[in-house]
Amino acid sequence: MKVKLNVVEQPIPINCIAFSDDGQNLAVALSNKSSQVFKMPLTGKGTAFTGHNGVVNTVSWSHSNQWLLTSSADKTARLWHKTQTEPVLTIDNINNNFTMDKEGPKAVDKNNPPFTKEIKHCRFYYVDKFILLTNGNTMYMYKYHLDDKPKDDIKRYQTKNRYKLVKSLQMDRAQQITALSSVNGFHSYIVLCAGSNKSIEVFDMNKAQSVRVVPDVHTRPVHTICQNEGSTYVSHSPNAYDLFLTAAPTDGIKLWDLRTNRCVRRYDGHMNRVHSCGLAFSPCAKYIATGSEDRTAYIFDIRAGTYVHRLTGHTDVVSDVKFHPLYPELVTASMDGKIRLYSDR
Repeated sequence: MKVKLNVVEQPIPINCIAFSDDGQNLAVALSNKSSQVFKMPLTGKGTAFTGHNGVVNTVSWSHSNQWLLTSSADKTARLWHKTQTEPVLTIDNINNNFTMDKEGPKAVDKNNPPFTKEIKHCRFYYVDKFILLTNGNTMYMYKYHLDDKPKDDIKRYQTKNRYKLVKSLQMDRAQQITALSSVNGFHSYIVLCAGSNKSIEVFDMNKAQSVRVVPDVHTRPVHTICQNEGSTYVSHSPNAYDLFLTAAPTDGIKLWDLRTNRCVRRYDGHMNRVHSCGLAFSPCAKYIATGSEDRTAYIFDIRAGTYVHRLTGHTDVVSDVKFHPLYPELVTASMDGKIRLYSDR
């Protein structure tokens, strides 16, 4: 272990961590209604982003490395510039935010209702052109416009930042979307959703329709899907991008190939009975990392079914893991609000 850092003073669960594509920043989603951004290498304090009124579920970086997207139990998603601690855009109504006037409050519009459930997942998509959100059993795709001209103190409250719904797609047989995966580093029209009915649905965003349903992927609903997308610094053969991972409580990790619709390998040895423990492909696509409820992170060789490293020293459930996009480093996050960096250098 190279670095250990307390994100906050009290033990607060970390729900999600995400590296920016250039590897310069690490974002952390917390259960205390805030998110934080740390500059790499991990030293000192992070910058806190507060504004949500509920647990922050996920964080996602734009491909440009400038913008941060957060989703929350307060039924909103918010977009932030990495240097500003106030959100530049709040997505809280389903269709758009065109009714926002210069004073701030919005008129109530029956044709544009607010979200009724928490926003579980959010992602930038198609090299930052769109934003994807999940709410209940529906995935929403938005286009957005950000007015990033410099503003004085008065004009910054007269926002011209806009979003508009492009398409919504439902998982008809599921009550809730439990996991979402999409690629943003290059143009891909495939989006994967896992549902509370234990299935995975493959959506073709080019046609805006479901093209495949894989039933009974695990014995319990999937809590994490992870596509192999390499990194800004690594590229693979086209076939490698058809691989994705799924994980569910009590049923291990499975590696899937989109071309065959089949599970090609499974990985066991870690403990996952209740919590969502994160999953990650290494940028070289030779290794898989996962969190675990036995206060340990595990690294698997993708070609073998058993783990090659156990990373100990955590003091609570390891809730998420991420590989650095450039260096042989892994960051782990735990339910007691600590992040650790492990290095092979």
